[in-house]
Amino acid sequence: MTGAPKYSEPVSARSQRGPFAPPPVLRPDRWYYRYGYIALSKWLVRYHRTRFVGELPQPGPCIYVAHHGAGYLNLDLVVACFLVGWERWYERTGAFTPLRIAAAQGHAIERAIPGLPAVKRQAGLIDPSEASCLAVLKRGEQLLVTPGGQRESMPDARDYRLKWRDRYGFVRLALATGAPIVPLSVVGGFNAFPGFRYRKLSIWSPVPLPVRLDVAVGTPIHVPKQPNLVRDEVTVKSIHEQAWHTTQALYDRLLAQRGESSADSHAAVVTLK
Repeated sequence: MTGAPKYSEPVSARSQRGPFAPPPVLRPDRWYYRYGYIALSKWLVRYHRTRFVGELPQPGPCIYVAHHGAGYLNLDLVVACFLVGWERWYERTGAFTPLRIAAAQGHAIERAIPGLPAVKRQAGLIDPSEASCLAVLKRGEQLLVTPGGQRESMPDARDYRLKWRDRYGFVRLALATGAPIVPLSVVGGFNAFPGFRYRKLSIWSPVPLPVRLDVAVGTPIHVPKQPNLVRDEVTVKSIHEQAWHTTQALYDRLLAQRGESSADSHAAVVTLK
């Protein structure tokens, strides 16, 4: 089995079938948020002794980019989403800005866990089509994408190397809307959910170990709204490279601080000083 939900790179709207319907608006006032999802998220934050560094971007649309994460349900990313998208509203220290997560639909684990599709929708997950991602950004919501997708969802991806080659969808979304790209790093999930690879299957521990999680938000990369350049190869690749280097450096800094440095971590730490 592989992890679910699978956070994904936005794809062309042409891949959709049937008439397009924008993702439904989140209703955080419903009882099951405060007493269900948020209560679980707060417990996970405490259980994993989560440390958060960085400053959240201003309210309004933005595109968080991160490594895919670990485990069947990617609870390391759930913790990060709570800290950047829900905690201020829950603690009544700020307005609620919906955070949506681009995620693949119809995974086999959804059929194995009753009610999981509904939970995913209520938690803010949307299909990774270009049309859905544009719709939520244009109505002022925030978006989380993991451009590496399943390339990064294997147990041996614990070095947190971002595999974003030829994944340009998030850059095109930023150019189309003017939403800044915000690096987001979450380290510790591969220790909390140990796993191994068997042929084409990723086998993860179903129970998280009490390993500390580190979450960091980087400086937003401001992208001017230039819809006419969404297919300009030079512009797209330049922004893509900047986002990759900035986000990878953020992961490498957290790894180095935890004593789990990966390749190039020393250079990344020096660069960020």
